[in-house]
Amino acid sequence: MDISTAWVKPTNAIGGLDHLAVQAPCINLYGRMLPGITNVTDRARYYSFYPWVIWALEQLGHRYGDAFIDWFRKADCLFTLIAERHAKVVGGERDDHAAATVGSGNMAEPVTMVREGGSVRLSEYACRNGKTRYFKNTLGGLGQYYIGVFRELGIMTGDLQSGIKNIKEVGGSLAEALDRQVNRELFFKTIEEDTVSAARLDELHAFCPCALHESQEELTKLAGMLFVQGQFFDQNSLVRRRTLQMLLFLSDSLAAEGMNLGIEQFRGCTYSGGLPEKKEWDLPERLQVTRQQWAIYQRNEILSLAVQGIFYVILGQYGSSGERFQSVDELVLWFLERPEVEGVASFFPLDSPVGHAKREADSWLPPLDDWGNDSHEIQLAFQIETLCRDKHAHDKHAAILLACLKALVALQCRHEIGDGYGDFVFPPNYLQAYPINLQTFNHHSSNTWDTLSMREWIGWLAKSWGINTHFMVALRKLRGQSQSTFRIRPSDQGLEMVEAPQAVFTTPRFRQAVRILKDIGALVRTGEVWAPSELGKRFMEMADE
Repeated sequence: MDISTAWVKPTNAIGGLDHLAVQAPCINLYGRMLPGITNVTDRARYYSFYPWVIWALEQLGHRYGDAFIDWFRKADCLFTLIAERHAKVVGGERDDHAAATVGSGNMAEPVTMVREGGSVRLSEYACRNGKTRYFKNTLGGLGQYYIGVFRELGIMTGDLQSGIKNIKEVGGSLAEALDRQVNRELFFKTIEEDTVSAARLDELHAFCPCALHESQEELTKLAGMLFVQGQFFDQNSLVRRRTLQMLLFLSDSLAAEGMNLGIEQFRGCTYSGGLPEKKEWDLPERLQVTRQQWAIYQRNEILSLAVQGIFYVILGQYGSSGERFQSVDELVLWFLERPEVEGVASFFPLDSPVGHAKREADSWLPPLDDWGNDSHEIQLAFQIETLCRDKHAHDKHAAILLACLKALVALQCRHEIGDGYGDFVFPPNYLQAYPINLQTFNHHSSNTWDTLSMREWIGWLAKSWGINTHFMVALRKLRGQSQSTFRIRPSDQGLEMVEAPQAVFTTPRFRQAVRILKDIGALVRTGEVWAPSELGKRFMEMADE
């Protein structure tokens, strides 16, 4: 019998994300709270500019195809250059003009040239291939970032293969509103001429994202869409309106205290229901459910950071030790005797049951509204992330482990937040793919952990919710995507270290939502802080239809 053999190409190894599948429920939750805004849809004006480009090209007689795409890419480039030039001419904050414009990070040279008054050739950067191209995706920022959201909002339909079309009642309406405020003829003449001067960009400044404030009809339509008004009313999208209203109320309350709204304030205030320094947050009753839903997300985030942190510590210890173990059990038993684990004993006696640690938590756990306290679980989560990022993080493993354990004990003692996922409903069997979640956390808190010693609990977390869960997740990705995301992997030589992944937060579309509120003029600078404008205050008072 003839036998032929061949080398099998090794599986492609990638860094991967969410190595414990603990962030997926968090991402699911914030996605439901801000539909129509994502972590890459940063500027409000793209919601009207991209429909306008599609509409304007159709007015010029272009049909979807290669020539259409080439014109579109030049238009996308030109928009970014206009914003960058306007930022230079006007001065002040670049964020008001060019922040998060598509391709600006890849066009440092042309951006510098136009900002300083030079000229550039659009075709050199709008090309589809080559080192100078502004963006890889064929349809630029629309194809990479916005098209999915536009389909969700009913602005556009189609895709790269079949072609992109505006839905007349929404995308077409937004396009026509923008068209009445800009010089369409000069814009496309610039594209046709290809060479773009600083003087021409100055003539086209009405396209800059900041000019949205001066385009009343366009602004009204965009605001109506984002806040679910009039023709844009959709019962399923009211949650977006309520979240945006909540952000406006929080900005207003913080501004009164001389503070700006940032991600730390967002996490702490929505989780606790109070402002910094234990001050009361005067949030209307109609928005309390929204705040509580965000609190559930924050609870899941704290759980996520704590579990990631323990995984980071055990892998970090193993990776630097030079040891090689054949099984997870051997590795965990070795880890439990490490000085970093022994160091926990000064706070949590290692032979004392977890149930005892919960009963004694009143001696160190601050009230829920005192979320600025270093021992509060919100601050503990921040500490975990910060310590993992420290360039000397290996020296901080004991501190990371203690912060993780304190956060997990705190979560078990916080009955004010409620159990599980509250009103959130997941598809059948959804959470089975993500075994570390609030439901399993509550189950183990009530039925598994109380009788374990602290040392045993650390071992349980490192093994069951650490390495074993990671193996399950990595094997699933290997099977489904033919990509290796193992950070520690079994081999013939024992358990091999790849890398200890840092504990990180998810990004709950907060920055994009705040940026869009600024773009539409709902948030404005008032001295040193951002506060709701008169328009923003009108949005705050909108009641559900």
